[in-house]
Amino acid sequence: MNHLPDFIKKVVAHFDRLPGIGPKTATKLVFYLLQDPEEARSFAQDLLDAGGKTIFCGRCFNLSDQELCSICRDTQRNQRQICIVAQSQDLEAVERVSSFNGVYHILHGTLNPLEGITPDRLKIKELLQRIRDEQVEEIILGLDPTLEGEATSMYLTKLFKPLGIKITKPARGLPMGSSIEYTDEVTLASAFDNRKEV
Repeated sequence: MNHLPDFIKKVVAHFDRLPGIGPKTATKLVFYLLQDPEEARSFAQDLLDAGGKTIFCGRCFNLSDQELCSICRDTQRNQRQICIVAQSQDLEAVERVSSFNGVYHILHGTLNPLEGITPDRLKIKELLQRIRDEQVEEIILGLDPTLEGEATSMYLTKLFKPLGIKITKPARGLPMGSSIEYTDEVTLASAFDNRKEV
């Protein structure tokens, strides 16, 4: 890659920083885009537009283009049932299976003290406020079954138990260490349908 112009190296470096993209894939993507300058311009413009229009929902912290996201605005959904997920991608995975008709709260991460992610870095304070304000009946801990996800679930369970709210988590169709975002729809639907009380 040393023979590439610096401006291309910079674009490859941006792609390389994306999760799940390594140097080879980053280079391949950049070369693909540069084969068609009009496609590259369109891609860049769409990315700029998305960056300029995207905000976080003021209630659940999902990506949105309005103060409240489409899920929070949907009056047909059970507003007293909140599924807590780590990232917006996890919400999208749960939505694909159509087993859940409640609303969400995105934490924007999971606890990981080694990387400096402590409770104050997550949207936990805002979640507690929602629980107090919205007469929530059930909290579903829809976090990845990883060490960080389990630690976050335990922390939240201790926090919510005194509030007398039903706390559940998806059944163990999800293997330990897996990611909700990449779980197949049948397994995820079964896990949510058969969730267990904590």
